[in-house]
Amino acid sequence: MNNYMYVMKKIILGLIFFGYMGQVEAVHKSNNRTGQVLIYPYYTVNNGLDTIYSVVNTTEHTKAIKVNFYEASNGANALTFNVYLSAYDVWTGVLVPVSSEHEGHFGEASITHLTTDTSCAPFLRRRLGQEFLPENINGDHNADMSRLREGHFVILEMGKVSYGSHTYAFTDHTVTGIPADCNELEAAWDNNQFAYANEISEPTGGLLGSASIIDVSDGVSFSYDAIALENFWGEEIVHTAPENPEPDLSFSMLESKVLMPNGDVVVSNWDSGYKAVSAVLMQSKIINENVLDIPINGQTEWVVTMPTKYFHTNFGSSQAVRFPFSSEWNGMNSCDEFIPTIWDREEQLEVTGIVCTAPLCPPEPPNPNFCKTSNVLEFYLPTTDLLSRSKVLGTSERVTIASPRVAHATESGWGRLILEKDDISLTSSDGHVYKGLPVVGFAVQKYFNANAQPGLLAKYGSLFVHKGILEVDGDN
Repeated sequence: MNNYMYVMKKIILGLIFFGYMGQVEAVHKSNNRTGQVLIYPYYTVNNGLDTIYSVVNTTEHTKAIKVNFYEASNGANALTFNVYLSAYDVWTGVLVPVSSEHEGHFGEASITHLTTDTSCAPFLRRRLGQEFLPENINGDHNADMSRLREGHFVILEMGKVSYGSHTYAFTDHTVTGIPADCNELEAAWDNNQFAYANEISEPTGGLLGSASIIDVSDGVSFSYDAIALENFWGEEIVHTAPENPEPDLSFSMLESKVLMPNGDVVVSNWDSGYKAVSAVLMQSKIINENVLDIPINGQTEWVVTMPTKYFHTNFGSSQAVRFPFSSEWNGMNSCDEFIPTIWDREEQLEVTGIVCTAPLCPPEPPNPNFCKTSNVLEFYLPTTDLLSRSKVLGTSERVTIASPRVAHATESGWGRLILEKDDISLTSSDGHVYKGLPVVGFAVQKYFNANAQPGLLAKYGSLFVHKGILEVDGDN
């Protein structure tokens, strides 16, 4: 083969596997944090915490959006509603702990959604207290409302509203700052049909989101930006009734696009939308820091959420469909091993297994597992007595890592979690093999300073988004 033919072959193979970011219409993470879909990695009202959130319409067009909250264990839908954002509008809400008033769950620890926002949200009757709903967990082994107190949520743009239309007029805030006639918009929904369906055109993006987990009693806040997805939709318009939890992440277009560390772009084709989103979120490893210094009572917990796990592990799916997850949801959990490696701040490698010099050693302990959709990993000092709940986020079903185990190591450092498994991966229709799991999340750190001023105990909180490693093998 002459040099020209060899070069041309390599170029053609490269174009099959890699695409130019601006030329291929495929779902991908937005590089400016605005998009058609927003993923919020975590909410909680445990430990007396509140979660506040916002979504901003940064465009001149009125938007129809779907708001979906998912509980932590299985990612089952816990609350859904529509909001109609006028041009440059903002929707805000807060999640707070309550006791349940639902039949069969009365008095259980629960969660409610509050808002004073005036934007149109049809049928969200109880703006000052809409409790999350138990219908999607009632058949599981754990059907207690406390299960809904933590999880993640997703906001999707369903469409753009035509300028000057009925829907535009009803939702426009005019000079008063209040929508002109939200009741008329609500009346337009009849038997799951929208009277002005022809006024909704395909989504165009421009949504921006953020959330804060607030510790009111300690005066500490942990804030993060929502993850934005662009090119989520093809040309279809999926504008559903306010009580309908669809659309969701499974409605994505069937092509994904990810940027590799070397600057190449991998474009893959999938047989379902949720796999395309999983590809966009895949990480073979995640990396972050931990702070446990005794003088400041350092506390660190990591949130590891898998927003597409529900679609892979429910519905009695085959093993191939479950990949990259190991097991199906069984009413209690769906677990995947990970391998933690911890270093202190002075290069000292933590000992995570058993150190044995005897002729006959006990078996190595099993690797830890993430068994939920939204998982909390708590770091603690080996001398600490573990309580029933984590200290920062208050989850009762957390994974724990004792650190440091090396006697002379510093009490703070960093960690890496290996998520990839040799025999399990996510493989696209065109043979691209994505290693690891589709994860999002962050580390939260809390510390105290008893010497800020005489008689004053100062408290601080920080949040750091996980850093990840993406590995994709091409079948070329």
